[in-house]
Amino acid sequence: MVRSSFLAILLITTSTLLAYANAFSGEFFQDDYQTLLGDYSLHLYLWPPSNVFTDNLNTRGFAMWTFAINEALSGSTAFSYHIGNVLIHLLSSLLVYSVVRQSINLYCARKNSDTADPTSTEKMEEKSAWTALIVSVLFAVHPIHIQAVTYLSQRSEALMGLLFLATIASLIQAYQNREQIEWKWFWFILSILCCLLGMRSKEAMVVAPLLVLWYDRVFLNDNWKSLCKSHGFYHTILWSTLIFNSSWQAMLPSLNSPSTQSPQVTSSSLESSENSTSVANSSGDSSQDLFVQRGARLSRWEYFQTQPPIILTYIRLVFWPSDLCFDRGHLQPPASWIFWSCAGVLTLFFLLFLIAIFKAPAWGFLGAWFFINLGPRSSFIALENPYFEYRMYLPILSILIPLALGLFYLAGKLQSPKLTRGTILSLFLVLTAVPLMAVTHLRNRIFSDPVLLWSDTVAKAPECGRAYTNLTRALLLTHQPEDELKAVEIGEKAIRLNSGSGKAFNIYGLALQRTGQPEKAIEPYQKAIALEPKLMHPYLNLGNIYSKTDPLKALDYYTKAMKLAPDDPAVQTNYATTMLFNNVEVGKAEQMLIDLANSRSTHIDSRLNLGLYYANQGRYREGIRWGEKVLNINPTHQAAIELIKFCQQKLASSK
Repeated sequence: MVRSSFLAILLITTSTLLAYANAFSGEFFQDDYQTLLGDYSLHLYLWPPSNVFTDNLNTRGFAMWTFAINEALSGSTAFSYHIGNVLIHLLSSLLVYSVVRQSINLYCARKNSDTADPTSTEKMEEKSAWTALIVSVLFAVHPIHIQAVTYLSQRSEALMGLLFLATIASLIQAYQNREQIEWKWFWFILSILCCLLGMRSKEAMVVAPLLVLWYDRVFLNDNWKSLCKSHGFYHTILWSTLIFNSSWQAMLPSLNSPSTQSPQVTSSSLESSENSTSVANSSGDSSQDLFVQRGARLSRWEYFQTQPPIILTYIRLVFWPSDLCFDRGHLQPPASWIFWSCAGVLTLFFLLFLIAIFKAPAWGFLGAWFFINLGPRSSFIALENPYFEYRMYLPILSILIPLALGLFYLAGKLQSPKLTRGTILSLFLVLTAVPLMAVTHLRNRIFSDPVLLWSDTVAKAPECGRAYTNLTRALLLTHQPEDELKAVEIGEKAIRLNSGSGKAFNIYGLALQRTGQPEKAIEPYQKAIALEPKLMHPYLNLGNIYSKTDPLKALDYYTKAMKLAPDDPAVQTNYATTMLFNNVEVGKAEQMLIDLANSRSTHIDSRLNLGLYYANQGRYREGIRWGEKVLNINPTHQAAIELIKFCQQKLASSK
């Protein structure tokens, strides 16, 4: 039964959908606000293609193109984005089944090319089918993939994984159709296209040409001469796709040195934070060192020291995913004995991998798949964040495949006339996949609520300052008085743990402001500006504080915010509204609000403030018109209802 591809596809699909059934209710959080809601140019990725294949807008143009599709389908609703992420992961899981099954068949067929024993062929088919099924189901439901699937912004990781696997799957098809020239080149071109799109999905795809070449030599060709003759031109083009990968720019040194009127409605900077810059992004000076990512806080050696225990943690989480953590923060190098002991264990694995390259090439490839896929992010190349679980999206296959092969062998030893190998393997699959699905389901529920997510994170990483900052922010987003009071307490911990972060001080100030303590909020905002002068939010928040007591001082802060974030709707609204209600460049301010309302179909504050201004000026019909535009967006908006009622009364009394 397991040899039926249809049944395998059905099982993989069902398992994936069951594991992620509750992921569709999740909302945007963390970097989603910047990547998805704050990118006001998402629609530009749809056309022209140059915006996908160049760095005009983003270094991950194809990933952004898929987000643009979601925006076109559902606007700012997260549901379609979650469908997209789960669909990408499902397709990746199906490709894992296909690639693993065909790879085992191809390798065994080449090794047994002199044997025409039907029994041997049947055993090989059974081995490849069961191994591929176990690997693909565990890959599909494993909770270590939550970050790459449920966390919308990390679609880039899952999409890169999908395109990496599709590159290899297409190469396999080209090999199997080598006698049919047209089909062979169709699959070659598709493989190259997948690799190219992968380069524009995430920078870690940079290792693909090397691993695809390695795969080709081990599984498809007996020697290098044969490979060069049959696939040399293909690999030449495949390697050329590296020019579309932007990782080089992130690693090379930077060339630049390191910078009684009607009351108007003031847009909150918390909304602006959601739509522009995520508070979880770390601060820090841009490094000018080679192979050090801008924003990294560790040197190459310090970063390298963090990685052996982190890699062993990744491996442990594959077998026992008990303490998955969304963000462990800026980890520091461990004690020397921890580093050297963990490095010793990994060195042993690495030596076995080197031996396998020559003695058992297929096992050697699995070692290469693990170390090379992790290499760009878990070696001496210093990145901003040493630890993220989504980095195991592809390397996990180097663990699952030997596990599945070992289980197949063990089941063969344990089988009996009453207990077949298939029964044993089916029982194992149920006993492992179901608990993993349960953990994935639970983690999805945590990911669906930012307060739960960040509470879980600070419990597992109590020294992670930015986790406290983001928990503060999540509590403020609930708009519940008790949560806002708790946000002040959490915000105090955030600035103690993350005293060098302007974002931490800004969010703490916002918590004070939201709990009726604007005077106390001024100092943290000023501290945020001192730490990060290019951070827009504290300027906007200070403007909000002074908007009622000192409009000209507020306008000064809004002007500074405009210079830093001229396209942010909250900045535009407050800047233009303050000018409008204080008779400063009225024409410019009025047009700015009109343009903002026209460009953002659901933006309420711009429409409401225009209506209030016109009512103040005695232009009641225009006030009614803009009030009605607010009600078109939100029919129960109380301020708009009162505005219209006020204008109608004035018009009636003037008759």
